[in-house]
Amino acid sequence: MEEDNTLDDGRVERILSELEDYQISHGSLLKFPRRADFDSQIAEAQPIGVSIIPTGFPRSRFEQAQRIQTIYNELYVKVAEDDAWLETVIRPLTRADDFVAKLWSIWESVRDEGEVQQLRCGIFRSDYMLHHDLAGNMVHHCELAHIMGRDLKLDLRRSLINPGLKQVEFNTYSCAGAAHATIVADMHRYLARKGYHGAVDIPSNNGLKSITELLAEAHKEYLPTDGTRQTAILMTVQPNNVNICDERPTEYALSECDPPIILYRVEFSGEVMRCCSLGPNRELLFQPPEVTKPFEISVVYQRAGYEPQEYGSQGIRARLMLERSRAIKCPSILSHISGLKKVQQELTRPGTLEKYLEPENAFLLRQTFMTQYPMDESEDGRKALQLALDERICENYILKPSLEGGGHNVFGEDIPDFLESITPQERSKFILMRKIDPPESYGALVSPTRVFQGPVVSELGILGLCLWRRNGQGHEKAEIMKNSRGGWTFKTKPYGVAEMSVVKGYGCFDCPFLF
Repeated sequence: MEEDNTLDDGRVERILSELEDYQISHGSLLKFPRRADFDSQIAEAQPIGVSIIPTGFPRSRFEQAQRIQTIYNELYVKVAEDDAWLETVIRPLTRADDFVAKLWSIWESVRDEGEVQQLRCGIFRSDYMLHHDLAGNMVHHCELAHIMGRDLKLDLRRSLINPGLKQVEFNTYSCAGAAHATIVADMHRYLARKGYHGAVDIPSNNGLKSITELLAEAHKEYLPTDGTRQTAILMTVQPNNVNICDERPTEYALSECDPPIILYRVEFSGEVMRCCSLGPNRELLFQPPEVTKPFEISVVYQRAGYEPQEYGSQGIRARLMLERSRAIKCPSILSHISGLKKVQQELTRPGTLEKYLEPENAFLLRQTFMTQYPMDESEDGRKALQLALDERICENYILKPSLEGGGHNVFGEDIPDFLESITPQERSKFILMRKIDPPESYGALVSPTRVFQGPVVSELGILGLCLWRRNGQGHEKAEIMKNSRGGWTFKTKPYGVAEMSVVKGYGCFDCPFLF
């Protein structure tokens, strides 16, 4: 970081004044629910963590991520419909992971009864970071230098200037951040016009608009069982949700469609069981407390139901009812399962991508993979255990369970002690992934707890939007009706912080200025 990158205190204060006013005026907030022990009868809210100035990101890597998103969409649509292959991956995991076992049992119940809805809806997000493979670059460039007489130092400098793009994870369930990302991008364009910073090359972001359009399209594709009954979209949400400013904008945007589309929020899982039921044709009926006649639900948009504690006996019954229904699921239970880390690891095996994609497209995706291993009793699993228990080598790895929401991974030097504390069967719930080694860049961030200036790391997320029909068994039966790229999310954290979740306080929403 160069000395003159640092913003002086006076400039920071002027920008912060603009930031907080813009965020409050545009709803880039976290909500704190009303408390019984607090006198006020209204909720409190505060601005969510954001960048003070945009963070630089290479244009070539941003455009690469955009180009391959529809290929990733196609891959995960086909994987989600290949339940036979998924079973070979998931069945062994169910013996160690109770959460995964519950999800798979829900699918088995739906499969055995027979599905009444063949349409599926997917809102995906593929997350990336920049990566310097210094060891790999050294070997590669030494070979080139020997064969072609190139300048080794020049080649290595170029590799540092132009790092690779590597996938952190692929998300198929409750992909958050589109509304916040849209607001932050607009905010920094506004600040640039006023001269607060010079980051004028900020890419357009239609994240919220693209999600709204997909849900509206799925809603129109739904065929109600009763022509006299009004239809609506149902969004499952978590109780005491602090992130309503990322969820409500979708609801409000749908209400502005022509004709308006109603979206109801329902807490998973208690409110689902109280307010929803299945009709004689397994149509999903939702009874709002304010009206007398139930709505027939066209689309179930899942923004809850991704954490193990949500799947007690009531949670299982609620999810099973939703999956058994005629409503279009966003996502389906199989799409949910296809986003598990174990599936991501299995897709990195040689030859697996070619099962679903043309070779040239498989090559493009494989360029974004980091090395991943199972943590089971296989030969690869035994190799992974050796790497993970080595106190020097483990620094280069991350241990990941099949969980979403941030805060679940085990990093570097903490891995050996953690693995020694659990049984071999419990280890198989995890995968071991080579750590992405991102280059440092300069950033300025503000969170509810502090202002930070210094070295930072950013994560780019590209949204994918799909609507497809399952015409039979196996991935070749997936009829893709819509496959498009949506907007983007961009999150930044101080260098050295392990996790990235903004809502949990690790990172901040940001936007890239492209160079």
